[in-house]
Amino acid sequence: MALNEDDKKAIVSYVKKGPRTIQEISKLIKRSWVTTDSYVKQVKEITGLIDCRTFRAGSKAALKIVFYNYSDSVASDDLRESLYSQIRSGRNKKDFDFMDIFQSIDNKKKKAFTEYYTNEDAFSGKHRLIPLLRQAESNIYCFSGNVSFINLKENNEKVIDVIEETLKRKVHIKLLCRINIASIANISKLQALAQKYQGFIEIKHCYHPLRGFIIDDKIARFKHEEKAEDYKHGELEKDTRIFYEIYDQEWIAWLQKVFWNMFRTSTDYERRLKEIKRIF
Repeated sequence: MALNEDDKKAIVSYVKKGPRTIQEISKLIKRSWVTTDSYVKQVKEITGLIDCRTFRAGSKAALKIVFYNYSDSVASDDLRESLYSQIRSGRNKKDFDFMDIFQSIDNKKKKAFTEYYTNEDAFSGKHRLIPLLRQAESNIYCFSGNVSFINLKENNEKVIDVIEETLKRKVHIKLLCRINIASIANISKLQALAQKYQGFIEIKHCYHPLRGFIIDDKIARFKHEEKAEDYKHGELEKDTRIFYEIYDQEWIAWLQKVFWNMFRTSTDYERRLKEIKRIF
């Protein structure tokens, strides 16, 4: 049975009042445990307003708790409040260094890679984007600039084709990017997919400094670039990319909240494109 708007609103309203078990939500909406569990996952994917955690997983006493996940908790301590403030005030990728987040994460729950690059290079080796996208089972949250990554090719495979492959698997993709005259060509390629796979890809306009992906609840990968031209001669030999991978569930959850808080308040791409086309 498909999730309807009434059940979606009922679940969010009920969970907003306090954490609930799947059984409690099941009684509220008068659906089976299996159906209710599916609905909860869908509401999480569609709205980002709820989340869930399973306690004593794998045992007969396993308990799944659903809780409200609004942005009030996005800045839950002084460090994260400072980081969030920097992210919200940044407009381009030079305005925030992801190392400021990475340095606060347990060494066992993170990795970093570097590579030299030219403007024409796709990501190479361990940094390739396509294998990362193919890991997704439910959600991909993307922080981008002008969405240029969709034009990449890796081992003769096009990233845009893999994005469509991912949508065919019913993975939800949500994208924050800047929509202006410089990015219209890239956005139009995604617009075709948004029309073909309605409900599975959402694009919103937002200036921000982050460049990266959050895949389900299991991995976040962000990229930072350093250009030799920005340094004195000899300080940086070549243009360098730094890739930061995070496996820490707490920090991934925080980054998801950052994404959703920005996503909710950002402009839908169709509205933004309409205004741009009226001018140009």
